[in-house]
Amino acid sequence: MNKDLIRRVLLVAVSILNWIFSVGYIREIYNIMLGENLIEYVDNINIDGSDFTPLANLAVAGVNELTAFLTIGSAVLFATIFILIFAVLLRVTTIRKKDIVTESEVVFTKWLIMVSSVCAFIVGILFTNIKLIGYVIGLSWQQPLFMMLIYYLSLKNRFKKGPELM
Repeated sequence: MNKDLIRRVLLVAVSILNWIFSVGYIREIYNIMLGENLIEYVDNINIDGSDFTPLANLAVAGVNELTAFLTIGSAVLFATIFILIFAVLLRVTTIRKKDIVTESEVVFTKWLIMVSSVCAFIVGILFTNIKLIGYVIGLSWQQPLFMMLIYYLSLKNRFKKGPELM
């Protein structure tokens, strides 16, 4: 099988995995912002004739906000780590020192990374809400950055060196 084709197929597979992490975490943050899977506020808590409802609702609000904060932070951290790992693995396994890369592969890689990143951003907004654009950006910046720096630049350097090796 042609190395060029293998690299393209693996790049598409890694882009799909990056999409799953980015869009999946964006959707999870949206669910948390909607209040799904969080503690419900209480209506009436009376202990020995005293009303403890405001104190209980304060604790509920604190736990809900802490949960949202930890979820957002861990989602950004895990998405960054996994996309970084995918980019490094793709780079290490597919681009060798003696490989010669064609111009069409370099162009395909650049456009796939850009289109995939823009589509992940758009799908993230469509799955959530335009009000959560900061979170969407927070979870979709990793793919273009890491894929361009780690994979694309190495591939482009192989293209420039390719004709000199012949």
